[in-house]
Amino acid sequence: MLRICLFGSLSVAHGEGGSGARSLAGRCGSLLAYLALGHGRYFSRSELQSSLWSERSASSSPGSFNTALWRLRRLVETPPLKPGDLIVCDRRGAIGLNGPAGVWLDVEEFERLVAPGLEKPPERLTDADIDGLRRGVELYTSDILLDLSDDWALREREKHRRNHLNALGRLMQLATIRRDHAEAIRHGQAILDHDALREDVHRELMQLFVLSGQRAQALQQFEACRELLRRELAIQPMRETMAVYQQIAESAIGPSRALPPSMPPPSPSMPPVPTQDPSPRAMAGEAPPRPLVGPPHACELIDAARKQLAAADAQLQLSLRLMRQ
Repeated sequence: MLRICLFGSLSVAHGEGGSGARSLAGRCGSLLAYLALGHGRYFSRSELQSSLWSERSASSSPGSFNTALWRLRRLVETPPLKPGDLIVCDRRGAIGLNGPAGVWLDVEEFERLVAPGLEKPPERLTDADIDGLRRGVELYTSDILLDLSDDWALREREKHRRNHLNALGRLMQLATIRRDHAEAIRHGQAILDHDALREDVHRELMQLFVLSGQRAQALQQFEACRELLRRELAIQPMRETMAVYQQIAESAIGPSRALPPSMPPPSPSMPPVPTQDPSPRAMAGEAPPRPLVGPPHACELIDAARKQLAAADAQLQLSLRLMRQ
């Protein structure tokens, strides 16, 4: 069996274990990658030449193509394989990676694993479908064929990259439905690692952080999103994102002003505060002493909370002005 790995850079290995993998570059590597991505199909020689070597020069002649094909056969069809066990020609001379010897392709395995989980609605997914999504995203270690910049390679790279992001998005959706906020956050961050400008994912992460009790992290996520959009695209966040931020910020300001987090609510067992002061000071007409709020460390916590709320309030007002522009 020939094992072909396209994630990252092209490499090949013989045998089930894939030991002794070696990289292939140049025209032989491009030809093998093209045939591998079309595993099961046949390509005419003219199609392969125009797709792989479109430049008009002596190096793109039929003779040069035949030389590259011959070298590729020598590289991959090594004993105990025989010529024609991997790369074969049909009756019209078209070429395909369709020989009798087995071929394992990491991209094919990835597609096989994630396809069921992407084709069905979330409520119809089985445990096997979800497991396939997880195994698929683990297999996707990098975008494919990073050392190639030809149009055909770019198209294939974008197609598989999109499927990878969709698989991560589906896992994020499933984790959210199960209320596994930590796992949903992990998948959302993985999406942003590959596509940092996905504002919809930033927005969902903000909500997930709030649901997991990390309101400060939710506000930081918004700030990171806004700074990224400003720096990369010179735009402000969408109104939907601003609305989520406003809701989070207002929830932070409103309840906190009524009752600082450091101050627990009064216990029902505490005695009620008397409406009149029966002390001698009150009887003499003197003002009663100012009640103590709490120990010194509690006062410091209250002051710190007030400063944080004031800063959040100022940031909210600035964001609202930007949204109205």
